[in-house]
Amino acid sequence: MKVILMTSNFNLAANIAVRAFLENQNKLKKHNIEIVGLICASTVGLNFRSVKLSWRFLKKSGIKFFAKTIGVNVWQQAKLKFAKYFLTKNEREFFDFKELSRDFNITYFETGNINNIDVEDFIKKQQADCLVSCHLLQILKKNILEIPELGSINFHPSLLQKHRGSFTSFWALLKKWKTSGATVHYMTEKLDDGKVILQRKFFIKPDDSIFCVNKKNALIGAKLLIKALIKIKKKTVKAQHLQKLGKMFSMPTARQVERFEKKSGGFIRWRDFFKV
Repeated sequence: MKVILMTSNFNLAANIAVRAFLENQNKLKKHNIEIVGLICASTVGLNFRSVKLSWRFLKKSGIKFFAKTIGVNVWQQAKLKFAKYFLTKNEREFFDFKELSRDFNITYFETGNINNIDVEDFIKKQQADCLVSCHLLQILKKNILEIPELGSINFHPSLLQKHRGSFTSFWALLKKWKTSGATVHYMTEKLDDGKVILQRKFFIKPDDSIFCVNKKNALIGAKLLIKALIKIKKKTVKAQHLQKLGKMFSMPTARQVERFEKKSGGFIRWRDFFKV
């Protein structure tokens, strides 16, 4: 069974999850499952789509949250570059996607739009039987979803019965949830609506930051993806629709961001910067 992994850049949770997934691919090889491609769908760039999304984010969430989010992303990328050139691999925790694909001998492909014809051609060329979405920040359309014979699966960083949509760690902390979780499900054209394959809960500690929750989720999600692919290969999947799906969350308003900062002590904590 041939698998293509799809993700997005400028997202540290994606970096953690992809690395954990690739480091455990020996478990997949035992079941004749091969990772034949890594697609990175860029979420930044000077194009109409990214500018429109950035303006929508700025308008809804406010300049303060927008600036902090951009600042954290820039800091993360700067730290990744610094670590790449000035630290040994044994001293590093994070690696960019090109580097990971080279280290694991996987064909790398980068695009600005996951639904472009060149992506479709790449998937067909690699003869992928299954697509795996891991923190992919773009929605797959029918032309891509219909290519793999064994379907497409997604790692969602929350429990679908509690939370669908984006900014999962932000909302979990704002609402003071004591638990969150990870879900692996089949993808459809409708966002976060496919049959669930596997789920796992974890506890949120009182002093957990967004970074902490994201990291827990990423590591759990990588393990669930491995297990899900093995089940698909062995044809032992018992996927099912949830009787009740959670609320669809999206980017927060400026007022919700203000509430979050009062409740949690801030969007980012200094200790998190030095973990990157």
